[in-house]
Amino acid sequence: MKLLVFNASPRKSSGTTDVLLETFIEGARSSGADVEKHHIVDLEINGCRGCFNCWWVTPGKCIQRDDMDKLLPAISEADLMLLGTPIYGRNVTHYLQKLLERTFVFTLPEMVNRDGETQHPGRVSRFPRMILAATCGFPDTSNFDIVRALYPMALPIFLPAAQLLLYEEGKKQLSGFLQAVRLAGQKITAGEELTRKMKDELIVEYSDEMKKAIVEMHNRYSESLSQ
Repeated sequence: MKLLVFNASPRKSSGTTDVLLETFIEGARSSGADVEKHHIVDLEINGCRGCFNCWWVTPGKCIQRDDMDKLLPAISEADLMLLGTPIYGRNVTHYLQKLLERTFVFTLPEMVNRDGETQHPGRVSRFPRMILAATCGFPDTSNFDIVRALYPMALPIFLPAAQLLLYEEGKKQLSGFLQAVRLAGQKITAGEELTRKMKDELIVEYSDEMKKAIVEMHNRYSESLSQ
């Protein structure tokens, strides 16, 4: 199975988002998956211009020449696409937005109604199944509401207060979550469906007491940097 991975964090391998991606990849490789990974910040990707040439002038082909020339075929050939993004300013990064904007070429200009919702039919025979791993600094899962709204079709992997991964004690507290991410990578790339319980374990929920402790820890750290 072909797994295509995009890290939309500007911190690349030094960020907590990449920890989740690499954990999923570890599970995927244990099932024999063929993995291709990119840090979007290293790629030349322009945003969609909204010119609609890919609809009516050069059907299915963007007029812009950049790294999407090689990535679009890779996306259409992949079985799974794992996306990773931190939440900055309560939004996904612009790196992720630019990448997905450019998949507009995969749609046809006609409008159709499917299950009560108006859509553009696909130009390609298939689009890879999406898994979206997101991290944020706040301890509340409500910070991922924008991700749910933008990508309702994606399997979510959400880690609030991801900075806990930077501490040994935090890693211990999140060991069960990381194990669940690794198992998801193994199961999904093996063609197996996740149970409801497995999916629930991919979203970290903290108790009110833990949230309070995270906030206090952050404020102490912030104060130390301000002195």
